[in-house]
Amino acid sequence: MINSIPTLIPAPKRMCCAGIRTLDEGWTVTVEAGALASVVTRTALRQLIFWLAEHWSGKVLAPHEAGGAGNPEEQPPYRIRLEETEACSERYRLTAGPSELHIAGGPTGILHGVQTLIQLLQPGTSSGLLRLPLVEIEDEPDIPIRGMFAECSWGSDLMELEDWKAMVDEMVHFKLNTLGIGIYGCWGSRYPADANSRSEFLFAPVLDDPGVLPERRIGYFDPVAKRTAIKTYRPTLYENDGFGQLVAYAAERGIRVIPQFNGPGHSLLLPRLYPNISAVDERGEATGYGYSLTHPDTFPLLKRMMKRVIDRYMLPYGQTWFHIGMDEITGWSAADLAVHTPRQLLELYLTEIGGYLIANGIEKVMIWHDMAESLTGFDESFESLLEKCGLAGKLVIQWWNYTMPVCSVKQVRGAEGWVAPSTGYMSGMFYQDYVDNVENRVNEGVEQSFPGAVAYTVYSPTFRRNTAYLAEKCWNTRRRDAAEFDRTYAAWIVSDEPECWAKGMSAMRKLFEYSSTFTLLAEIGVFFSSADSIRAYPAGIVRSVLATDGVHKAYRVTRALARNALLSFEQGKAVPGREYELRVIRFECRRVAGLIDGLLGLSDAVRAMERLRNGPIAGRCGLAAVGERLERELDALDRLLAEMQGVLPAYMVFVGLREYMFLREAMRKQAEQLTLLSRDEAILRGEADVPLPCVYER
Repeated sequence: MINSIPTLIPAPKRMCCAGIRTLDEGWTVTVEAGALASVVTRTALRQLIFWLAEHWSGKVLAPHEAGGAGNPEEQPPYRIRLEETEACSERYRLTAGPSELHIAGGPTGILHGVQTLIQLLQPGTSSGLLRLPLVEIEDEPDIPIRGMFAECSWGSDLMELEDWKAMVDEMVHFKLNTLGIGIYGCWGSRYPADANSRSEFLFAPVLDDPGVLPERRIGYFDPVAKRTAIKTYRPTLYENDGFGQLVAYAAERGIRVIPQFNGPGHSLLLPRLYPNISAVDERGEATGYGYSLTHPDTFPLLKRMMKRVIDRYMLPYGQTWFHIGMDEITGWSAADLAVHTPRQLLELYLTEIGGYLIANGIEKVMIWHDMAESLTGFDESFESLLEKCGLAGKLVIQWWNYTMPVCSVKQVRGAEGWVAPSTGYMSGMFYQDYVDNVENRVNEGVEQSFPGAVAYTVYSPTFRRNTAYLAEKCWNTRRRDAAEFDRTYAAWIVSDEPECWAKGMSAMRKLFEYSSTFTLLAEIGVFFSSADSIRAYPAGIVRSVLATDGVHKAYRVTRALARNALLSFEQGKAVPGREYELRVIRFECRRVAGLIDGLLGLSDAVRAMERLRNGPIAGRCGLAAVGERLERELDALDRLLAEMQGVLPAYMVFVGLREYMFLREAMRKQAEQLTLLSRDEAILRGEADVPLPCVYER
């Protein structure tokens, strides 16, 4: 790193270097911007001063602190100037010379330039030495709208305001500029209701009576205290103006915030709190899912809530884009279907809500593509509708797909198009590699000249690699080699062994991308495996593993992939400030191997017990050995869960502990049953039958 330019993400368009300038701790650095600098430029200035003061022991001064002429025997300070030369462009120019560094551009461009400067300084800077490459950079992004949509979900509802700010800071670091936030959305429950709240999420106090929102609960197993517990809380953004504080924080950093208030699908909470607006069945009874769009109370109630979002959290901070969801709509109201087709209902919701938002200061309205495309085909009639209702030129269609390699996107007259890949949404359960997904989705958008790429996520810093690639791909769309990014990211996080780490990351992609291994890993947790109405979890997956050696072998192969990838990560020293990335990558490989160990340990214990149950009586003395092996697997799983507490962000720990507590409980019960049976003389003498493994009991 000493004699080379550090790896930058995203890579600048044009850069040349003329050597390295070193400043020891005896130097003074001044950082200045014009007196009329914008809020964003002043934020960039403060961020740079803070970073320098935190990482280097030399003196760092803003212009008003520099004082008079000073001691004539002292060397003149090194000067860093931030100069606004444009109004709103993201383009910037950075020139670092022996005595002065200059960053020029629009406010957001200057902020981007400061991020580039920090990345240039970070690898070679120590307390006693500031090592600055003497570079000339001219840079700007290919895609103007780049960012993430943070879903309201388990985990994100536990994020504190500081966690949300950390997400914004990461976006600033990678030069992303758009943050969508789901403030209302609901899903069918996947967890036992006695210890867990419904999967209903509201992140802003927009209800007619905000106090009716109940506390939320997560039931989980604490691997350190060795006991089950319940976490109770309210979403931080819902209380104490948390959402408003977040919007203000993002706006100061040049990031546009887009709230999403989903409907008519993904809505369970509002129909439950306000039954009069709920969809109804053929008997006229409220279903508690979705809306009755022909009921006279429905649209006025929804508009009141959205107006509160606009007036409290958007217009005061200059935010004028709003997402209304409209994806995965099921369960239309029978009363509505008596007078309208599903297409007419979808268009009614779009024109009523979209038109209301435009009339109240919103300039762009976003929807997901799936339902509108399936019901209208985005045909000429739909395009004409946009013209008639005043949404033409103001509607954004966000094309989402996180699985298949190809999503057929297209231009729709009167609407803007964005693509929505993913940067991961299951960090509590396992890692997800979405580099290929980002690659494909962005390429599809580029082919259609879409101006936006905003990725779906349930945010976690453990997915930083995916976020980094989203930033790189959107900034430099012509770079289309994911293997090249493996090498780039490896060099970004490790100061040595980058080729070895790049090889390991390639192996991780085979393990964690959306493929057959995704299905195998998803089945270990209860979230995806709880839909079996015949067999209680984990009976279904255990039976599947034991039914054929193919499934057992698939898990063994997946475990081998994780262990092989981990071998590539044994050596390597982190670039200063990026130690967490190394911890995450190593842990995620260990987590997969450990979870599979637990599942296969349980399955093997069940298989052994079944054989002892049906085999010769003399073999029953082996019950104790089977139980001891399972106890060892249980102890190993507890150690893994305890390690997870130190790697996942705090708001994801409870989600992860809940996800695998059901597997752990099945292992505990099975081991306990084996221990009791191994001490039962009647069982051992053959005077009583060995019962079925308890994992099969309902």
